[in-house]
Amino acid sequence: MLMRVPVTNQAQVMEFFPLVAEIWREVFTEMIGAKQVERMLQEYQSPGAIWTEIQAGVRYFTLVQEDGKTVGYTAYSLVKPGILYISKLYLHEKARGQGFMREIFTWYDDLARESNRRQQLRVNQNNANAIAVYQHQGFQIVGQEEVMIAPGLVMADYIFENNCHRFQDSI
Repeated sequence: MLMRVPVTNQAQVMEFFPLVAEIWREVFTEMIGAKQVERMLQEYQSPGAIWTEIQAGVRYFTLVQEDGKTVGYTAYSLVKPGILYISKLYLHEKARGQGFMREIFTWYDDLARESNRRQQLRVNQNNANAIAVYQHQGFQIVGQEEVMIAPGLVMADYIFENNCHRFQDSI
């Protein structure tokens, strides 16, 4: 079982940032290259960028096993009307395949149902493992987007949403 520990101050951000960097380098280096990973860590996943998001209302959580080991992190926002936007969802490679994603998505399902929102997330188009997990959890591709994050560095994502109708019947 995972505990979700809210990240509410800069000291907590600094404490879990080494895990952020480790996960990003492990997951994305082969997919998008070391140069783009380092750029993403500097621009979008740095402690300063994470803290700025928290101050803007993004809710970050470290994911901690019962033995106290932090194995990942997740973040979501309720900025867009009708959308629970899952902006981050990462597990350390040693924590994958243990059923934690189902547990995390059950929590997100409950949050979405309670707030009458559908879930949305983005995933790199080359991230076949994450795409398979999200589709298994009921998400469908509803769009795609390419963003130039720096000269020569393009972020190509699919936009996924869950089947928003599954919540309408239970409310």
